[in-house]
Amino acid sequence: MRSHSLQSLLGLSALLSVVVADGAPRVEYVTVVVDETVTKCPSPPPPPPCSETPRITSTLTISKTYTVTQTSKRTNTKSWPTKSWTRGWSGSWPFPSGSSSESNDVASWSTRPSTWTTRTTGTWPTHSDSSSEVSSETSSGWETSVSSKSWTSASGSASSGAETSTVPHSEVSSSAPASSAPSSSAPYSSASSSAPSSVPSSSAPASSVPHSSAPSSVPSSAASSAASSVPSSVYSVTSSAISSASSAGSSSVASSTDASSAVSSVVSSTISSAVSSAVSSAVSSAVSSAVSSAAPPSCTDYWLANIEHQGLAPYQSNSNYRVFRNVKNFNAKGDGVTDDTAAIQAAIDADNTCASGVCEGSTVTPALVYFPPGTYLVKGTIVQNYYVSLLGNPSCPPTIKAASDWNLNNEWVLDSNPYLPGGAQSWGSTNVFFRSTSNLIFDLTAITSTQLEYTGIHWPSSQATSLINIELKLSTASNTRQRGIYIENGSGGYIGDIVLNGGANALSIGNQQFTFRNITIRNAQTAVHQFWSWGWTYQGIQIENCGVGFDFSSLGVASITITDSEIRNTPVGVKFGATSPSTPVAANSLILENISLFNVPVAIQGPSSTVLAGSSGGSTIAAWGRGNAYTPTSGPNRFQGPIIPNTRPASLAPGGKYYARSKPYYANEPLSRFLSARSAGAAGDGVTDDTDALNDLLAEAAASNKIVFLDAGYYVVTSTIYIPPGSRIVGEALPIILSSGSFFADESNPKPVVQIGRPGEQGSIEWTDTVVSTRGAQPGAILIEYNLDSPLSKPSGLWEVHVRIGGFAGSELQLAQCAKTPNTPITADNIPAQCISGFLSFHVTKQASGLLLENCWVWVADHDLEIGAHNQQISIFAGRGLLIESEKGGIWLYGTGVEHHQLYEYQLVGTKDVVMGQIQTESAYYQPNPDATIPFAPQSSWHDPVFQTGDYGWGLRVVDSHDIYVYGAGLYSFFDNYSTHCVAEDGSPRCQSEIASIENSHVSIYNLNTVGATNMITVDGTPKALYTDNYNNFVASLALFRS
Repeated sequence: MRSHSLQSLLGLSALLSVVVADGAPRVEYVTVVVDETVTKCPSPPPPPPCSETPRITSTLTISKTYTVTQTSKRTNTKSWPTKSWTRGWSGSWPFPSGSSSESNDVASWSTRPSTWTTRTTGTWPTHSDSSSEVSSETSSGWETSVSSKSWTSASGSASSGAETSTVPHSEVSSSAPASSAPSSSAPYSSASSSAPSSVPSSSAPASSVPHSSAPSSVPSSAASSAASSVPSSVYSVTSSAISSASSAGSSSVASSTDASSAVSSVVSSTISSAVSSAVSSAVSSAVSSAVSSAAPPSCTDYWLANIEHQGLAPYQSNSNYRVFRNVKNFNAKGDGVTDDTAAIQAAIDADNTCASGVCEGSTVTPALVYFPPGTYLVKGTIVQNYYVSLLGNPSCPPTIKAASDWNLNNEWVLDSNPYLPGGAQSWGSTNVFFRSTSNLIFDLTAITSTQLEYTGIHWPSSQATSLINIELKLSTASNTRQRGIYIENGSGGYIGDIVLNGGANALSIGNQQFTFRNITIRNAQTAVHQFWSWGWTYQGIQIENCGVGFDFSSLGVASITITDSEIRNTPVGVKFGATSPSTPVAANSLILENISLFNVPVAIQGPSSTVLAGSSGGSTIAAWGRGNAYTPTSGPNRFQGPIIPNTRPASLAPGGKYYARSKPYYANEPLSRFLSARSAGAAGDGVTDDTDALNDLLAEAAASNKIVFLDAGYYVVTSTIYIPPGSRIVGEALPIILSSGSFFADESNPKPVVQIGRPGEQGSIEWTDTVVSTRGAQPGAILIEYNLDSPLSKPSGLWEVHVRIGGFAGSELQLAQCAKTPNTPITADNIPAQCISGFLSFHVTKQASGLLLENCWVWVADHDLEIGAHNQQISIFAGRGLLIESEKGGIWLYGTGVEHHQLYEYQLVGTKDVVMGQIQTESAYYQPNPDATIPFAPQSSWHDPVFQTGDYGWGLRVVDSHDIYVYGAGLYSFFDNYSTHCVAEDGSPRCQSEIASIENSHVSIYNLNTVGATNMITVDGTPKALYTDNYNNFVASLALFRS
């Protein structure tokens, strides 16, 4: 390696950030590079990380102190899950709803009032801009007034001479990606109590929220120009010059020319006259370039649109199959004029994806259909095929706009499950899995006809599906019949980050269970029209200017849980229809907790009168419910009225509302931040052993603060895949990590397929859109093991990361190997060994903490998904579902499901501070043939339950735990050795005797719904709630249980 000093060069650059309180850019400070070292690989070069690209390392040593007054100046779209205060003002400014995304660009707030009326939660730092607000999630994302801020040294490096080291700026938010921080890490020492927090470590995963697009350094061309034009005799800039430059930068600057002049004049006055001209010119160029580049990134810069797409679908016959499709490559124009209906459908249908009326279901043709920014005019329905996901640009969401000459016989703009001639749907609504639609706008405002109930999205669906970051624009005419989203059946599911405006029924919905989070509805006649459900959890719902907020007046609505929500300027907040007593007895079981009201005259309306009055001003429903209540010693106790709310641990609910974080799309990350698995040497072809390639990739990405792009494909692994702290992983079209081989074959020595952190490690990760699976017999496989002790202020997050055992091509656990055998008694001697796969599906270990799971499904397949199998049932034997042992706690489960394991679905042991909702389970269809005693023998070291002959596994088991909060649970047992006689509504014996066990634990459960269980809940070995006392159509519903 050759190294030499370049002291003949002085690089001078200006780090700019855009302060928009007065609408003008300001230069914050300048940075001087005083020493640079060039390194180059020897010849021949060694293996990576060395390369033939010359790299410049810039070393900086500066002592300086200056005084700065800064205001909130970051352009940042951020979710505020915890703020709650009363607001009052006059004018037309849209209110900033409590958990919806809003821009905190101060310039865009120029018309808001100078102060808020009342702040009711959190500790609020004083800010120089009185109109600023701070999320109680973190205060470090805003700059307060700082005086006497100083540092003594800084050093850093830059690649290929393109960047210069910069002193880190205090405006580094804990919510911003670590990559947004300058590369230097100078220590701060400040006399001010408001000294900023340190720069986040590289182990901190990036925020999912778009952050400032202001450059963190001068563009490379400007830096290079500055470096080359300064004489070698100049090595320093005085402290007073830095202070003056900062002061100059804090004043209003009308243009980039003014900004450059402000800095160049100050710097040049302190440098020898021999070089002042060169420095002035260099700084002027640098500042001008940086200011001009401070605008938000171009809508064409989304990394996913530009990355090389190499995804594979190895189990279909077309060698040219395209997983990723850009609709513009299929002649969609997106110009708002051309009819793009056929082009969009062509992109979805290309290469024979699983289409309506042709295919019963299949995983071999995954597709991700991308919509670049634009307006896509459509005149008829778009059909979303099975295992196909639709995605827009998250920074510039494209619009799918129904034309004014819309085909009036088409009811839906997007149809995810069309009706066929004869009335059946294309795919069984309880078998529509593994697809999503996100980052799109649907506009129906040009449809004026009321012939049909024209609807933006028809979404009858099941587990592992999602609608995320969708806006629906509907007619606000008084006679409109439009709907935003229509769901009439299925077994969901998750929907979140949705905005709807207008319509007769913004949401018109019915399904077994669903989790809806962060939904905003404005100007609808009825915001939510629910016509049936078993269990449904609403979290963070914002309703404004509607006629009715929630309409649950149908007796088909079994149970509803609403939490952390707000209703404003709406005559009726919540309606229900069940009388007391009612038939069925538990109809319309409701729990409301932490509901804010403003100008809602009727808070809750019953079938004939007001049940809970509202007010013209602000009020809060701390907790209210109706239904049957149980304790360990009493019940059923019929109640309707106020209840004591859950006492929420601060670790779970900072500021009073439960913590939540939306799925990241990394919209503001540059393409250079991503490392492709296939480019790194992983094959993803379902044959090659990709263990080493994936482990090397994950290690490199974490060390370099890069994001792993897991191209579509099947990644066979024969030993553990280790995900280090700081990792960020994004899957394309649900790639599969597929365990195989003898490493995972020993039940007595189980091994993780994917290990997130090692025991004792700290830090956090983010991971999205991936499936972890097994191939063939894998009785010693722990599919996901989570070990990290993550900070509760920024926990790790897994979004749409699923466990799937069997039932798909490549698994070797399909109909041919594992067909059901209800007519053959199964014993330990004849159980098919080739179908024993999965010791434990998901393990949160004792030392782990700080984990958020959203829309994660842990599924042992009950049927074969592929073409030709016709959804026939199969028997696969996996031991345990989701085990949580975290001693510190801090676990959030939103929209999760666990199904078809032998011993249990959810088990919590020795843990605390866990919030869950909606959770959903199904007992193994084959039980009790065999029963829960085989094939996996109970092991006390794993806290396994002990069963008797004929028993089924537990749906939910909680042992030696406290502060466990369940906001909606559906625990189902549909089969007795593949027969459904035990769920008939004629009083026949149930499938299993008990389904939920609470053992020496403090638990609060809202709206427990069970199917096929005689006893709904068991406390310390004693059954406490009979299903016959809680009958609610097909399910039994218990509104409230506390131990």
